[in-house]
Amino acid sequence: MSRRTWHECLSSTSENDIVSFIKENNVSTYRTEHFQVGKTITYRCTECRKHPLCRFQLKSRESNNKFTLFRSESHDHSQRNDITRLKSPVRDIVRQMSDKGMTQTQIRKTVSYSRLKTRKNIISIDDLQKWCNQYLNCPSSDKLHDIFVPYYEAIDVDHIFICITARQLLSMCKYSSILAIDCTYKITWNELPLLVFGTSDFNRHFHPLGLCLISTDEAADTFKTLFRVLKSCVPLIIQQPYDITHVMADGAPGITSAMCELPNARRLMCWAHVIRKCREHRKLVLHKEKWLAIEKDIYNLQLVFNDHLFDKAARLMIMKWTADKDLDTFRKYFEDQWLLSLPFWYEGSANLIPSTNNGIESFNGKIKQMYTLRNKLSLSLFLQTAERMLYDWSLASIGTPFAIQIEFNDDLAARAYKWLQKLDRTKVLHLGATSYVVPSSEPKMDTLLWVQHYHSISWNSYDEFIDWSNSAR
Repeated sequence: MSRRTWHECLSSTSENDIVSFIKENNVSTYRTEHFQVGKTITYRCTECRKHPLCRFQLKSRESNNKFTLFRSESHDHSQRNDITRLKSPVRDIVRQMSDKGMTQTQIRKTVSYSRLKTRKNIISIDDLQKWCNQYLNCPSSDKLHDIFVPYYEAIDVDHIFICITARQLLSMCKYSSILAIDCTYKITWNELPLLVFGTSDFNRHFHPLGLCLISTDEAADTFKTLFRVLKSCVPLIIQQPYDITHVMADGAPGITSAMCELPNARRLMCWAHVIRKCREHRKLVLHKEKWLAIEKDIYNLQLVFNDHLFDKAARLMIMKWTADKDLDTFRKYFEDQWLLSLPFWYEGSANLIPSTNNGIESFNGKIKQMYTLRNKLSLSLFLQTAERMLYDWSLASIGTPFAIQIEFNDDLAARAYKWLQKLDRTKVLHLGATSYVVPSSEPKMDTLLWVQHYHSISWNSYDEFIDWSNSAR
């Protein structure tokens, strides 16, 4: 696909002019990006999913209270997708029966009968317990893709915990001590949440490990049970100790309370959730210009690359905000929530680990798109779907193996080699046990002076710290 070309179509100092033009062109927000110079919003045709040839987009840029709108391509609705849902065998059968002249009543009875033959008949807790007991034993080592239930609790609809996984999926714990957790909803008629857990490789790709059907995602006991199950089950599969060192999740208090089960693990907070929650509280800052400055400060703080720098930078930032009484309410919220309760959302809180939970959240979307078809399923149909889902994940993990080292293409290696030939190696300085300082292509500060500032931690204000930090980029 060719690169996009953008043409300026409108420039104004009034945001209302931009909004009016956007409404006239039948578009919706596609992507929002924040830069130091301002904000960029990309819009695409609201019917682009129905009409795949439509590449029409608008891009709005805001900088110094000036708004500029760019346009790319034009609307093309000449071709429409036949269907936006996945193909279903049931729909094909119904279509065939309709072509044969069968009545609606006959078709309904035939479909109902076929479902009774294929679905598991689970109508009570006893039936659910029988299903769990059927899969309770771990399969032999030659049955990597067979699902099993390492642990379950099924007392009533308010007390359910059913962990389902496969040997092949758990075998990836051999290469990673990271655990990512997220819950998705509207899966079953009973409104039972689905807890999905997994890990990420050195290319920051998400790999599912299994799922749990649970009665609630608010209680700490749910996550404590998951941690205990993994600590007892995984070593039997990988034939080596398994210690979870990092848990990536959203701000669920139940997960935070359950971390007592993993005393040596760090509870990471998804950066995307942090900035989203901060924006939800922007009403605490009355002036737009002050909010934009606050948001910029938070973005710069997120880029800090180790713990002691974060502590220093956070203190300087709070000191800066304290000087402005208009920021008191937001400052107290930010300090309590994101510096005291859930502080590990910056880049340096975990090396070589994604700073967001976007991978698993995107995966949850695929569950609804490809398996449940965005329908709430009966318990029997969900368990049947879960079997197929886990089997597919297990097979897919063979085709996309776990990356145990960072991969890069040949072009990047060639450019790195050329850059290395031009580099003044006397400017490369040792910073820590496994880290070095390398001068940027347009250095704003000598590397020796930069390292001296790093060790002395001598900044007097947050802006001084940011200037020092940005000089290395």
